[in-house]
Amino acid sequence: MEAFAAPVLLIPLAVWVGAIVFQSAIVAPAVFAALDAENARLFLRTLFPRFFRMGIVCGSIMIAGVIALGLVARWSDKLLTIAALSAVMLILQIVSLKLVPHINAARDAGEAGSARFHSLHRLSVGFTVVVLLLGTIALVIVGASAATGLVT
Repeated sequence: MEAFAAPVLLIPLAVWVGAIVFQSAIVAPAVFAALDAENARLFLRTLFPRFFRMGIVCGSIMIAGVIALGLVARWSDKLLTIAALSAVMLILQIVSLKLVPHINAARDAGEAGSARFHSLHRLSVGFTVVVLLLGTIALVIVGASAATGLVT
């Protein structure tokens, strides 16, 4: 079972972490370099809900894999750690998705919503950084467990 479960954890985790790095390092700079403000706004309003939903799907698959492995094999310290990391990552992605309409409304309010926009945007970015850091830790745990296993 563990031979099946490890990829169920590793693949969505790698996709999730990779998407965050790709979005931050490649997409965002390209959008602001290539598009005017209005088109960048339209593009990002389409991108971010999908970006957060993808993280929610990846987190849900990871949680399902952790639960399946824990029920079929046993709940090791490593597996419990990955479960906790996955749960926190998933919760932060859900909250980030819920912030999107509020961030957009603050931006649409112009100068009157500027402080609120910056505050909510920083919060969303902070959540994404935490997800990236926790995801990197989870990748290290899963990778380091390749030889010894997740349930040992």
